[in-house]
Amino acid sequence: MIRFKFLLVILFGFYMNVGFSQLSAVGHKSTDYIQFKASTTYLVTTGNVSFDARAKYSMENFWTATPFEIISPGEFEKKLSDPTASFLMPVVVSGDKTYHYLALFNGGKKKIWKYKYTDMLAYCPINHYQNEPNLTDCSFRVKNMIQSMAQAMDSVKDNKISGNSLSIVKRLQKKYNDKASKIKEKTLLFCKETVVGLSKSDIAKIYPYKFEICSQKKIEEIITEKTEGYYYFQPGITVNKSMFVFDPVSGEVVYFTFKIQGTKIKTSDIKKLVETIKK
Repeated sequence: MIRFKFLLVILFGFYMNVGFSQLSAVGHKSTDYIQFKASTTYLVTTGNVSFDARAKYSMENFWTATPFEIISPGEFEKKLSDPTASFLMPVVVSGDKTYHYLALFNGGKKKIWKYKYTDMLAYCPINHYQNEPNLTDCSFRVKNMIQSMAQAMDSVKDNKISGNSLSIVKRLQKKYNDKASKIKEKTLLFCKETVVGLSKSDIAKIYPYKFEICSQKKIEEIITEKTEGYYYFQPGITVNKSMFVFDPVSGEVVYFTFKIQGTKIKTSDIKKLVETIKK
């Protein structure tokens, strides 16, 4: 496990609203993005057989942004200072608060502690405070995480999105939520481990479309088997409470919102989803 250490903790507060998304954090004209596009991306293994195998499969089948290779943590430490390298791996971002991500970042610094929170190019939150307490517990959905990160980077490039991190996030959020009306066309799955305290009747009073409360195993199966006819609701609760809806086949994000705090999904969160679907 790699821990990013902030050089300046004050930066954390300034950027806290943008560090919790299935998103790109850099614009297509930035020097960081240009450096990334010229790099080879290294997927760093974790030692967790399931996570590593699924991440490898995802890179082989869905990653087109850069050439890629797979390396061990020991090789990563030796290659970290290489400015022609970029890295994809689960990390703990430590500072005033602690965040848990699958993160993409450029090489070029001699020590990992020299990296700041804002050095991440793209990132996906791990649902740390619910059903993913360990970094590799997101193994069942890592395919969709990598797909969505690649799509976010492509969206920044194709739509020529630039600006500061917050403006990039807001533009990508709008693009995601413009697709939310599609959710009512399929069955929306809520993992029972992530909606603790909400019953089927609680959700049915708010959510007027087809849905099911299911096990994590079912979501894992529909992702693995590429089963059509479903979306799934996915929180990413680390410090901020991010909420997404994914297409399990393509990894496409069709809904995204967030709250600064919170560790549980509430009826108000479902109401906001319905409001976005109806827009």
